[in-house]
Amino acid sequence: MRKINSICKLKRVMAAGLTLIMCLGAASCGFREEEAASPEDTVFSFAGEDVSFGEVFLYANSVIEDYDKTYGDAIWKTDISVTRDQSANMEDVTRKDIIEDIVHVKMLASKANEYKCALSEDETKNVDKEADAFYEELTDKQIEEMQLNYDMVHEVMQENALAKKVYDTIIEGAGIEVSDEDARETTFYDLYFECYAVASNGDVTKFSDDEKESQYERALQAYNTLINPIDSGSNDGTSSTGANSTNIEGLAEYYGLHNAAYYTMTPGEISGIYGDNVAEQIYSLEDGSYSLVIESEYGYHIFYMKALTDREATDKRKEDLIVSKRRTYMDSLYTEWAKDMDPNYSYEKSVDFGVYDSIKFE
Repeated sequence: MRKINSICKLKRVMAAGLTLIMCLGAASCGFREEEAASPEDTVFSFAGEDVSFGEVFLYANSVIEDYDKTYGDAIWKTDISVTRDQSANMEDVTRKDIIEDIVHVKMLASKANEYKCALSEDETKNVDKEADAFYEELTDKQIEEMQLNYDMVHEVMQENALAKKVYDTIIEGAGIEVSDEDARETTFYDLYFECYAVASNGDVTKFSDDEKESQYERALQAYNTLINPIDSGSNDGTSSTGANSTNIEGLAEYYGLHNAAYYTMTPGEISGIYGDNVAEQIYSLEDGSYSLVIESEYGYHIFYMKALTDREATDKRKEDLIVSKRRTYMDSLYTEWAKDMDPNYSYEKSVDFGVYDSIKFE
């Protein structure tokens, strides 16, 4: 049976949904030394605005520092999945994301008047403070080599602040929500009596009818033990509520059920793995109850329902779904805006990679 494993997503997105990838307000951000390009060289142009190497470096170096601290510098040699059947190098993906995020910031900031957004006096003062603090952290060598003058740092941070305000205004007006039902994650224990054997070479052999019958008898015995911990006489054909999950884990150990485990899944995942009929029976359980012995194509199961709606997992999935919906909504806007603002722009054709590649990720 396929198990549900957690997937570590290397590409992190801010909870707000806008990938403002800079950490310019943090004094801990460091800088790598770059020599191959001049800070004034243009990396790309968008909507008539030249974006300099120095500006791109501010974004890129923040991402590099952040990822190095979190994953180690070996991350840049890692391949990640970008579609179901396609993978790409992490550095290549991140390089493209950085430029894409800068373009998004430019577009959002340019929409400030349309959405009636402007930085308040307090917000402007906050940008000033962050720019001051950031610039003070730079060494004379960094300032000299990259010509990271204060005006550039301040302008980039101010543009980011304005872009985020426009973004927040757009998202607030979009009314994007996700219900508990749509985000539901269910946590249950599967006391699983398998009816097949897997050889070391991966070959699968189904149990004989006698072996299946033996597994069924063991499952019935386990069920009776669960609902009658003192007198395990007979299966009365009903499920039990108020169950103790420790009992079911102990039985898994007693019967040597190596594939018995807790799972947290969505309704779609449960149906996809166990089938619609079994999923329906799982969702008929109350929290803290056991199922009857249920047969699937894999064997026999007794399910313990820990949480029909796992609050923590459901809330986390809801956040992820909201981020995804926001991203999809904004991507549609970005696509439309780009057509109007610079229809000839593309990452592949518009970026001067001879200049951009001077920023080293390793």
